[in-house]
Amino acid sequence: MDFWREGVNPCCLHKRRDGTISKTDEYFGREAKNEKAMMYLLLSSARRTLASRWICQSCRGIKHASTNVASYTPPEPSKAARELRNGGPARTRFAPSPTGNLHLGSLRTALFNYLVAKATGGQFLLRIEDTDQKRKVPGAEERLYKDLEWAGIEWDEGPRIGGPYGPYIQSQRTAIYRSHVEQLLESGNAYRCFCSPERLNDLAKHRQSHGNGSEYDRKCAHVPKEHSDDRAAKGEAHVVRLKAPDKYPVYNDLVYGLVRQRGDYKQKVPHEQYDDPILLKSDGFPTYHLANVVDDHLMKITHVIRGSEWMSSTPKHLAMYQAFGWEPPKFAHVSLLVDKTGAKLSKRTGSVELAEWRDKEGIFPEVLNNFVSLLGWSHSEKHDVMNMEELIRAASLKFTRGDTIVAFEKLWFLQRRQASRYVSLPPSTPYNPRHDINKLALPLLLKHLAERSDLPEGPPPTEDFVRALLWADAQNYTTPSEFITRNITFFTPPTSSDLRNTLPSLKLHNIPARANHSVPPSFATEFASLSGIEDWSAAKLKAWTTELMEKQLRRSLDEVGSDEEKLRDLFKKAWAKAMHGYIRWAIAAGKAGPDGAVSMAILGKEETLRRFDLAREVMMGVVDDGADMFAPNGEVESGSALDQETGASDGGDAGGGRD
Repeated sequence: MDFWREGVNPCCLHKRRDGTISKTDEYFGREAKNEKAMMYLLLSSARRTLASRWICQSCRGIKHASTNVASYTPPEPSKAARELRNGGPARTRFAPSPTGNLHLGSLRTALFNYLVAKATGGQFLLRIEDTDQKRKVPGAEERLYKDLEWAGIEWDEGPRIGGPYGPYIQSQRTAIYRSHVEQLLESGNAYRCFCSPERLNDLAKHRQSHGNGSEYDRKCAHVPKEHSDDRAAKGEAHVVRLKAPDKYPVYNDLVYGLVRQRGDYKQKVPHEQYDDPILLKSDGFPTYHLANVVDDHLMKITHVIRGSEWMSSTPKHLAMYQAFGWEPPKFAHVSLLVDKTGAKLSKRTGSVELAEWRDKEGIFPEVLNNFVSLLGWSHSEKHDVMNMEELIRAASLKFTRGDTIVAFEKLWFLQRRQASRYVSLPPSTPYNPRHDINKLALPLLLKHLAERSDLPEGPPPTEDFVRALLWADAQNYTTPSEFITRNITFFTPPTSSDLRNTLPSLKLHNIPARANHSVPPSFATEFASLSGIEDWSAAKLKAWTTELMEKQLRRSLDEVGSDEEKLRDLFKKAWAKAMHGYIRWAIAAGKAGPDGAVSMAILGKEETLRRFDLAREVMMGVVDDGADMFAPNGEVESGSALDQETGASDGGDAGGGRD
């Protein structure tokens, strides 16, 4: 079939899991019975492959599409966002070294570059800077691709997908660097240095002993070029150095403004100290300085966004741009990430690998992107919770100066908010796996449950059981471990000892003294009638608890002989609190958790009835011992953890709300 003739880009066609494309799947429009269903069928997949130059622009935008386009009106972009876009399409790059795994700082650098490119309609490049072969870690490159793909940071040009300025792995570009070094040697802007490592080491020690820096003395700069060429041709070991200018250029940083190096640094000619950086190492590989400048120029990079630790190297890079006669890109140096003490992030204080945030802590991709985007960037949005589409829309170069303190409380806040949002989203077309909480959280929850040693012996919780709990309490999801601990009573039922230690205060509070009414001791037996519910669902259980509350309310009003509206409202709130407290105590020993009716539905009929039977036995045993659990008009007892953690529903919902 000629898809192009039919007006369909073949890149939009996705195969089924069995590898086939059915007759109705062949193209949009003609044979689809339902356009929305057709879009879902064609575009849904459990994981998008990396965007490439062969994917049409319309499909690239799909992954950031809003789930409710009709009712969503994007706000006007800020002044900083408009200024960024007025500069035209930007070409940015992320250039990591495969010497380790992705951390928060490197993810943030990649994200900032990605957002600027996408916000301006430009391109984002990935380039692997592997010229330091001694420090290269096996497998780091593949993990880097995996981490970026998981985060949804897809490159337009780079490894795996290619591009017009490849190759995008520096170890495959050594011939390019050598040819550019020859240009500098010919122009006199570079020279070969034949000094042995021993001489350089002795020179550095001598200078440091006299309180000077370890700069080079330019001994080899005076070697005539023909002699230098001959010695190099004979295989004599050497490096190539840039002949730095007497005065490094001043530059305008997009974050810090006018930047001068070392108080308008000048070469210390009288002391024969020259800051001539090495461009080409003795093994033929370029240094970071050379490869970085050559690649950024040849790949037409317009904006270099990187950490402020590279500010001291920027004058050297600008000197190379001058030596080549090239126009440099714009530079924006972003803040360093530090802990609350001002120290650089360590593994102990949160500088863990991205893989650990993903695989152990269970942080969602959108959450981690959202979190790192707020570290050292100012925006004018009304809230901090943003998905990738919103981050692109708000993107600007309004980065903050100075170090940025990383407070992980914001991370957990964003995780809870996004988890709650994911369970409330309607089914989207196309399917977005980064919004599917079943894929994001459920596997890790099941894994953590299987590994925990503090759970009772027996069959492990079913996937359906854990999924139901996840959806019921998503607004409190942070990490798998914390979520299981918070909801531990769903996996380890409370014992009679737990119940005795958390006895609720079953008193009708805020009832006028003239009413003089108390909770009857038989109240605990009322829950036995739960066994008569056939359709064990949250809706039915909520209706049952509401009916029981109304029954108790009528009994109270009959006993006091009044039906005045104010007194009725007071009794309704008092009974709602009493019932909510009792249900929470009976099924969870007073621990926080989802709505009472929802919790009972998740636990199932048999387990819920068993817990209420045990609660009744404990409660009636306490009453038999003479404890005054049901006195009228009692105040909240300070020793009751239950009353401190729970509250009545002002609307009279006997099932209680979320804790």
